[in-house]
Amino acid sequence: MGRGEPAEKQQQLLLVRGGVLSPHSGLGGAFHDLRASLESGSMLSWSLAEVSEYDLGTQPSGFQRLLKRWFTHPRTVRQRIKSLHRDGRLHLVHVSDQEQAHLVPRRCPVPVVVYVHDFFHMFPQLLELSGQKIEVGEQNPSTIRKRDLKRLMKGLHRADGLICSTKAIEAMCREHFPSKPLFRIPYGLDATRYAPPEVLPARPAQLGKEQCHFLVVGSHDPRKRLAYLINVLSRLDDGLKSSIHIHHIGGDNCPYSGQSAAAYAQQNNVQWSHVGSGIDDATLNLYRWHTEALLFPSAAEGFGYPPVESMAAGQPVLASLRPAHEELLIEGQGLPAEDEQAWLAAIEATHKVWFERNGHPRTADPALMAHIQFLSPQRFHEAMDEAWNSFCSS
Repeated sequence: MGRGEPAEKQQQLLLVRGGVLSPHSGLGGAFHDLRASLESGSMLSWSLAEVSEYDLGTQPSGFQRLLKRWFTHPRTVRQRIKSLHRDGRLHLVHVSDQEQAHLVPRRCPVPVVVYVHDFFHMFPQLLELSGQKIEVGEQNPSTIRKRDLKRLMKGLHRADGLICSTKAIEAMCREHFPSKPLFRIPYGLDATRYAPPEVLPARPAQLGKEQCHFLVVGSHDPRKRLAYLINVLSRLDDGLKSSIHIHHIGGDNCPYSGQSAAAYAQQNNVQWSHVGSGIDDATLNLYRWHTEALLFPSAAEGFGYPPVESMAAGQPVLASLRPAHEELLIEGQGLPAEDEQAWLAAIEATHKVWFERNGHPRTADPALMAHIQFLSPQRFHEAMDEAWNSFCSS
């Protein structure tokens, strides 16, 4: 089939990414969900020809990582494209995310599309919120990383089209790649994976009934603003502060040096427990169902899975009105990113609701669960199917 020919039923697609990622990470989850959709036949016009990724094993050296990323894997991808196309089993290549854009071949017999989740590292920013300078992306990458970023940028320019998830990323795609065909397709979310059962399982032992528990999900990357959240919590009066306990699921260490979130919380007399990272959905759901609200003060997100997953679980969300989760919240429910009084008031109001329940479990909010239906998997499948068809017929 030539590149200018119209799309046909059950065309085949090569799904490409770099190193294997855990399905419990943001990018990893998006990749695994897309793969599962193709393997299950959920796409009307497309099936999965093959997946091209690699596993470096445990503790690879920097040299091994670079060799695989820059040379071995790109060569493998080119070979698989050539072989699959020769056998009539390839009509499109879908590159999983912008961090793998270097895998877009220079000359390809079929269209290649890249899903752009964010541009944090390609177009880094230094934001100032509440008097704090917040790094979004790598401000001073190493020489090797600079070369890597150049490869990614060249790959994006070679791509036949882009797909993104939010209006904020769509605007950046149009700014930096104005002539590139573009589709905005928010992720699909299977809400049934998060909905609480009629009878809740027992709460984790760490969630004692004598305290009001809040959930934090995400890394301690500066853009997540955990330091800001801890500063806000430290301003609660002592009686209220002693009644509130924060449970953090995600990376505790700051990737650009600095104190861990747990150490900073302890320094500010905030009760903070680091649950861990790479936590499975079953455990995460227990925390969503048995804590009062998700606290999500992030300054910038490519999409922001934690708020939508919490809403799918019927859990209230206290999130900052920043890209891109401001697009995902129920209108009027976000918090101004720099308004500490608004954050304090929202936390205090949530604590009051907990106190007045007098030990009874929180009931899932049906309005939040209904709101998430706009991210239905069926909508995602239909939109992605249409985009892939369009790239093949143009």
